[in-house]
Amino acid sequence: MTVIGTLANGLQSGHKVAVRANIEEILAFADGADRLMRGQRTYSPASLALFETWRDVQDYASSYAGRDLLPIVQIIDREGTAFLRDMLSRVSPEAEAAYVVSTIHRAKGLEWNRVKVCGDFRFKTDDDGRTTLTDEEKRLLYVGLTRARNEMDVSELRNDLLKVFLDSGTSGQG
Repeated sequence: MTVIGTLANGLQSGHKVAVRANIEEILAFADGADRLMRGQRTYSPASLALFETWRDVQDYASSYAGRDLLPIVQIIDREGTAFLRDMLSRVSPEAEAAYVVSTIHRAKGLEWNRVKVCGDFRFKTDDDGRTTLTDEEKRLLYVGLTRARNEMDVSELRNDLLKVFLDSGTSGQG
């Protein structure tokens, strides 16, 4: 689950949640989505500028290449852009939050006592049928796995990580 989905779940559960994301960029996405849904082109944000209709965005988000957009597109489709704007207005400052939701890119150089790494990595199956990650995904996973001081929750990645280790011949035994 991505930042938007995790944030939405936390706020809907009544938690005080902070987010390390560009809120203005997310709001611009909501504005662009509104324009596309009204049948108007949008040139902002850049992530929507190439699409002529909201249906084009939905189709792209459903593809492998567009999977990064899928959570926000699904939230907009299910709840609407007003829900997204309301959700962002309820984000807490980090000092007052029960926890912080962040992308790995925005977490670089930071640490927390407890970290949960969510399962939105792009595990793939290579030509030999082995589960693997691209070098970039491996670097991101490394950053995510090194943010915790005391506790690390990788439960969402457990099965995929186990496949990677088993397929690479790294059984953890020996």
